[in-house]
Amino acid sequence: MVLGELIWKGRAWPAAEIVGRTGQDFIFKTSGRGRPIELAGPAAWWRNFSELDFDDANAVIGFVRRRGDPSGVLSPTAQSDSSRWFEIAAPLKLASTCWTRNRVGGSTCVPQTGFMDALAASREFRERINYVPHIWDGDFSVRLNAETLAAFMITSAILHLHSRVDMAVCQQCGDWFELKRRGSMYCSPSCRAAASTETKKGRKSHG
Repeated sequence: MVLGELIWKGRAWPAAEIVGRTGQDFIFKTSGRGRPIELAGPAAWWRNFSELDFDDANAVIGFVRRRGDPSGVLSPTAQSDSSRWFEIAAPLKLASTCWTRNRVGGSTCVPQTGFMDALAASREFRERINYVPHIWDGDFSVRLNAETLAAFMITSAILHLHSRVDMAVCQQCGDWFELKRRGSMYCSPSCRAAASTETKKGRKSHG
């Protein structure tokens, strides 16, 4: 049996806004239907979440607008909050220490004993990952379906620790991404195109 892809289907909430605070936790709501997200395979921006300042309202709501609500509760009819964000981030912060800290160039994985176990012990991984049998071209595998964004991030970290991938920070959007080719500066073609456009505009303004 082969371990198949990690799958997550959810929504980002570009219209989300902070509506209150209880202690250290922010309460947020949204309107509209959000932006659908479908991902196949782990994403390295779990490191961005692990680095967020949860006391910064702009950082909190910015993540929800771009990536979604980690708990999966937020909808146009249901508010959510950041009450479990520290719990979700704790094993991710631990995992992130297995990579070198340089934000320019490659960030290399140097795994440490027990860190993967800490991630696997998290409630999101134990309770929010569904194992779905899958047959493709005669091969049998099991896909990992994440019920929540939190489960997707934690499982992404587990898979990245297992494969010991190198990472880098996108010089356009600031997201961590898997460094599959040495010298890559951008996480996606869209970020590469945006950076190129900004460079051209800069040249014209100084021309």
